[in-house]
Formats: sequence, C-alpha cells, structure tokens
Amino acid sequence: MRLRVPAAAALLAGLLFVLGCGEADRRAPSSAGAENRAAPGRTYAVPPSPDVQYQLQARLIEALPGDVIQLEAGRYALRRQLDVSADNITIRGRGADQTVLTFQGQTAGGHGIEATGDNFVLEGLAIEDAAGNAVKVLGARNVAIRDVRVEWTGPPAASNGAYGLYPVQCENVLLEKCVAIGASDAGLYVGQCRNVVVRSCRAERNVAGIEIENTVDADVYDNVATNNSGGILVFDMPGLQLKAGRNVRVFRNQVKANNHRNFADPGAIVAAVPPGTGVMVMATDHVEVFDNDIRDNCTGSVLIVSYLAIDRRINDSAFDAIPEFISIHDNRIAGGGGDPQGTLAELLKEALGPRFPDILWDGVVKSATEPPPLRLADNAGASYANFNLALLTPENLRAGAYQPDSDAARLSADLAPLAPVALAPHDRPKAASAAADVYRTLPKTLSEFGLFEGPLAKHQPAAGVVLYDLNTQLFSDYAEKRRYIRLPPGTQMQYREQGVLQFPVGTVIAKTFSYPHDMTDPAQGERILETRIELLRDDGWYGVTYLWNDEQTEAHLALGGGEVDVQWVHSDGQPRSVNYQLPNANQCLNCHSQDKAFVPIGPTARNLNRPLPASGHAENQLQHFAAAGMLDGLPAGDAVAALPRFDDPHSGSIAERARAWLDVNCAHCHSPGGTARPSGLDLRWDQTDLAKLGVWKNPVAAGHGSGGRLYDIVPGRPDESILLYRLESEDPSIAMPNVGRRLVHSEGAEVVRSWIAAMPAAQ
Repeated sequence: MRLRVPAAAALLAGLLFVLGCGEADRRAPSSAGAENRAAPGRTYAVPPSPDVQYQLQARLIEALPGDVIQLEAGRYALRRQLDVSADNITIRGRGADQTVLTFQGQTAGGHGIEATGDNFVLEGLAIEDAAGNAVKVLGARNVAIRDVRVEWTGPPAASNGAYGLYPVQCENVLLEKCVAIGASDAGLYVGQCRNVVVRSCRAERNVAGIEIENTVDADVYDNVATNNSGGILVFDMPGLQLKAGRNVRVFRNQVKANNHRNFADPGAIVAAVPPGTGVMVMATDHVEVFDNDIRDNCTGSVLIVSYLAIDRRINDSAFDAIPEFISIHDNRIAGGGGDPQGTLAELLKEALGPRFPDILWDGVVKSATEPPPLRLADNAGASYANFNLALLTPENLRAGAYQPDSDAARLSADLAPLAPVALAPHDRPKAASAAADVYRTLPKTLSEFGLFEGPLAKHQPAAGVVLYDLNTQLFSDYAEKRRYIRLPPGTQMQYREQGVLQFPVGTVIAKTFSYPHDMTDPAQGERILETRIELLRDDGWYGVTYLWNDEQTEAHLALGGGEVDVQWVHSDGQPRSVNYQLPNANQCLNCHSQDKAFVPIGPTARNLNRPLPASGHAENQLQHFAAAGMLDGLPAGDAVAALPRFDDPHSGSIAERARAWLDVNCAHCHSPGGTARPSGLDLRWDQTDLAKLGVWKNPVAAGHGSGGRLYDIVPGRPDESILLYRLESEDPSIAMPNVGRRLVHSEGAEVVRSWIAAMPAAQ
C-alpha cells in the first residue's frame, strides 16, 4: 500500500511548529492562548512543487482571517478539489497568464476550488480543466473574483465542467475582468444570489456565456460574450430555494456572433438554448436590457420566453413561469436571425420565414385582457415578432390557424428604470479564528486522545469509551468501520426525536476505517487506514482525520487529507483495489455542514435504535445507553422508531430501505441547510414532498452529471433517472456523493434502483 502524504505531513508539522502550539490535553484539546495565535493578515507564498496539493490545502486550513495565500508564477498540478472555509481569505496569483492551476486528470472532488467563507477574494490566476465546476462559492457574503481565467483547454464537449465561475446563494458578489472558456453549461454563472455585479469580463466558446439565474439585484455590464451558443441569459428555474429572481440590468455589453453549436448535456436546461442566441430572458421578472451592442447572432438577438418554451415539466406550485416587466430599449441590434437554429426554430421557420426578426417573444401572458407588461423602445429599428407559443403547433400551421404578431407598439408598458446595484465593502477581518486555534492545538497523534488501552491497533476501549454501531451506514468504498464515543465524566447525551442526539461539550466521537486483507477470511488480518475524530467544544463541533502509519502503531494528524492505494480480496472472492481518499478538515466541514455549523451525520436516535454491536445478545443500544446513565430522555417501550437497514428486507419495504440509504449517504448535503441545498433536492428521511425528493424534478447545476436524462427521478424508469445515474458513476465530476467515495456502492444503488422501478408511473 502506498501513502501519498509524508511530505505534506512533514510540512504541516513544520507549519504547526512555526505558528506555535500549546500543550494539548489528552482527553479534550483546549484552545490556544492569545500568545500562541499567529497574527492575521499575513501573506504566505506557496510555490509549485510535487507536493503542492497537500501543502496548499494545509495552508488553506491553517489560514486566519485576513491572510493572503500567494501563488507564484508557474503551473500547479492538482488532482483533488481545494476547499476554503475560513472567512476573509484571499488567494492571489501573479496574473491569469502567469499562475495556472491545472486539474487535468482530477481524481477527487466535484470542483476545482470550493469556498464557503465570507469575504472571499480570488484574483490573478487561471484554472484549467477542472473535472466539474472550476470555482464554486457557496453561501458566502462578500465575494470578489478578479482577473481569473477559467478554461477547458480541449475541444468543446459535454464532458467539460458545467460552470466556470459559480457563486451560488451568495450576497454582494463581484466578478470582474474574468475570462471563461469552454464550459458545458455557463462560463460565468450566478445562481440564487443577491446584489451582484458582473463587469468587464469575457465569455467565449461556452454553451451560455453569462447566466444570471434566480438572482435578485444584478448588474451585468461592459462584458464581451462571443462565440457561445447563447450570449447572456437571465433565467428563473423551478424547484430552487431562492425563487422569483428580479431586478437584473444588462447594459453596455458586446453580445456578438454567439453561434457556437450547443454542446450541453441533453439533460441540462441550457441544452434548450438555440445556438445563435444573443440575449435570452426566461421566466424572470423585472429585467432591463439597454445600451448593448447585439449583432450577428444567427437565431435571435433578443428572446423573451416563458419556461413553457423549453417543454419541461414544472413540479413546483410556487414557480412563476412567465416573464413580466421586461424592458428592452436603446440597444444597437444588427445582423441577427439569418440562420435560425434549434428545434423550436425549425417549427417557427414555417411561420416567420428563413430569417427571424431581431426580437422574439413567445406571447405567453397571465391575462389576455390586459396589456402585456413588456416594453420595447428605441432599438435602432430592430424588427420584432410575437410568435404565439400557445398556438404554435404543426396542426395549426397546416390549417393556416397560426399567425405571428409583429406589432411592437403593443409592448409599450410604462416601466421605470431599475435601480443600480451598489456593492458593500468587505468586512474587516476578525482578530482570531476559533477553527485555526483548534487545528493548531489538536493532538498530533491519535494515541494522545487516550481513547484506547494497550497496542493502539487493537482498539481496546479505555475507561469511558463505548463502542456503538448504526443501522444503515455511510458507504466509504467498502471500508469497514468501528465507532466509539466518549462523554465527559458525569455528563449525558439528550434524546432527540429528530436529528442527531444532543451531546455534552467535551464529547469525542471516533471512527476507524480499515480493510481486511481478505473479506472471506478475517484471520488474514487488516490494514487500518484512518481514524476520524469529531470533538465538541463550547463553540461547536470540529472534525479531522488521523492517518495510520505502515507499522500500524500510530496515526498522525492529516489536516490536509491524503490518499492510500489499497488492495484486498472482496466478499465475492475477487481482488479489488482503490485509491482511498482521506478527507481534509475543510471537506469534513463541508460534508457535515448544516447552515455552516458542523453536525455529526450518523448518531440519530432512529439510526442508533438497534442491538449493541458484538455483544452476543440482543440488548438494545439506546436502552443500554440509558441504563448506563449515558442517555437521558429516552421514551419508554417501543416509542422510538428504527431506521431500516438498507440491506435487510425484514427491516422495511424497498421504499423505506432506499430512503434510509439516501438519508445516511446523501441527506447531510441534500437538505435545506446542507451544502447541496442550491439544487433544491431534499433526501432526508422525513421528507414527504415527492418533488423535493426528485420526482419529475429538473436538474440544477448538474452539467454532464445529468447523463442526458431530464429529471432527477422518473417514476418506474430508473435508467432515465439522474439520481441513479450519479450513484452508479465513478467519474469525480458526476459521482454522488462526490466526497468520500471512489467506488460505486452496488448494493445501495440496487436498492435505490428497485425503489424507483416500483414507483407508479403516474406519480
């Protein structure tokens, strides 16, 4: 077995030594005193090197608010996603033509960089060939991305990452002087955000150059969008947390010759964008498009359409599919519509002729008796047509019952100009970071926690340490797991019907991952890989991992993560292997995050409601905890429901077992407070809304992860369901979950497949 972290571990030890560490208590690491805290606002240079993956990730974990991570000129070869969670962090290169982060051959993570901290700045560098999105910023307040080039350097293909720059559910966002090339969805994408400026950027050879989606208050100006399939899109989508995007201004842009073939995955919404589209407004209200140069877009210069135009199901009763209060004025429009493309265009040619008008509206309104709330004015003589989508059918065309309307005078609503967006300054850095203090003062070895007696590899629990197990477990590439919990003396867990149990401050949860050399013969021994530690302090939970040495005598802190090549004989007698990935500390936070707070995943009452592990009898685990004085508030009798075991047909129906597997493996991210919340998919056990579970739900931000499928779940048709497609993939840009596994959990996927297959088709 081959470890790939020794140099990184040595570097991290050096960093910890330089920054200063207090003497850690063996049972509950304490915070460092003020004298041990490095001053924030320092600049740390990280040059390219063979070990830069772990050096850079360790530095990002150790960073204090106000720190600048300086990347030097050169190429940084990275194989795993970089994760940034601290506030007020700046990552700065020497210029987009000098500092290049290449993710070609990426093996883990769905993005190049994922950031979740507030006041995040990324500038002066290039990111190439990320497996998925190049840069994702989730849920942050105050984001500035400047002078950044994101590019997929090969031919345009659906297998390219979906988004170049991807701030989502953020507030106060600036994208400035950036370049995006080759994205299979949108080069510059702003989703479910508030208060946004996109200016002086260039987007080319993407499916969508710039896309503003479900966003409130955005200014898009002084940009160049050229040679994309669609230049600038302003969309609203169903099924998302932030609904009713509005107040978007698009002005002073060069939108020219966006005639590239559409190479999006057929399941992506942007696959419906006709090549040759200049500006497209779909379903969003209060949009003002003015003072733009829009020319030589071969299908249409400006399209205003309802969501109905793309012929997808709408499984969201709160979604408003019809755009209103749209003002298109004072633009310079020329040379468009000469070679219309796309399925709808082929139908329209019969009515509009081979050359389309400059401005097209689908004519869908909420009230046929009131003037439409749209305004066209002073667009340098641009032509117009309402193509009456509701009447556009082959039958009406054949019968002569269809007639487009070219009277632009009807679109003269009195619409006031929208207000400009004013960006707020970034917050000043805090003087300290609790997370950085914790990481610097953690024990450097597993043995320092005092969890086990005797040889560490034997895992003999010390006094006060209790072994426990779960009904349905998180899949981790078939690694076997042992779980332990230690409560501070004299304390108890508190029963909670929903969510994880309430734990006392000072709790330590440990989970060891190992592989038997031969799963058919346990006597052959095992290889222990890592032990993950979750510890609860006054300010919340923290999670890190410890990497075991080859001698199996000790495990060392691995804040930056790691990887180990593992081989074993599987339970079917066949040899297996995997490049096993250890998560870095920021990945631990991302997976366990609920509303930016770390929350354990497994120990809910229903998942703990089972016999004690390795006890030799059927004593209930929860009742044992209560009898031992470890758990307070447990209801009497059988009042606590048990989560089914996904692989035990006697524990529940196929639907219940599939839902249990999804709850444990997916719902920590796919929930209203999890890091996959922008998708609108909610896979928690107690979710009853079929649309939120994915039934007939359109994909969001899936890119080629949709696999050509149109909906997350198609009842009765598992092979047409995106959910199953992603569970059965090992491609890091497609696979779900995208952290913590490299292999497909065949048994879990089969249960989900059977559940979808059993759904009534009419559901």
